[in-house]
Amino acid sequence: MAGWFRKKDLILCVVLLVAGIICWLVMRLVLPTGNTADVYIDDKLVQTIDMTVDDTYEFNTDRGSNTVVVESGKISVGDADCPDKVCVNMGWKSRRGETIACLPHKLVIEIQGGRERDIDVQ
Repeated sequence: MAGWFRKKDLILCVVLLVAGIICWLVMRLVLPTGNTADVYIDDKLVQTIDMTVDDTYEFNTDRGSNTVVVESGKISVGDADCPDKVCVNMGWKSRRGETIACLPHKLVIEIQGGRERDIDVQ
């Protein structure tokens, strides 16, 4: 009887794992790709970056500096002089609504634009 419960638990885990992967894939397809990124320092918009043009930007605050890289419609923080470098390790972002934050420097990058979802609310 104990072997049957183990087999049932294993099947349940596999089903939940597959369902989670399917949900993640659907969400990645539903979220549109952004085409601009707003850069905020101390909650103030300092620049809007066109993500269709590959370029590198330097943002300096009184707390430190960040190098932001745009490449092939994606954006990331290439370098930061903060001790933990969490924003550098966040990797590339390209979907509308995604953000990159460097808390020691109070720098936030939020992706905007992209195609609108086809949702009709009446």
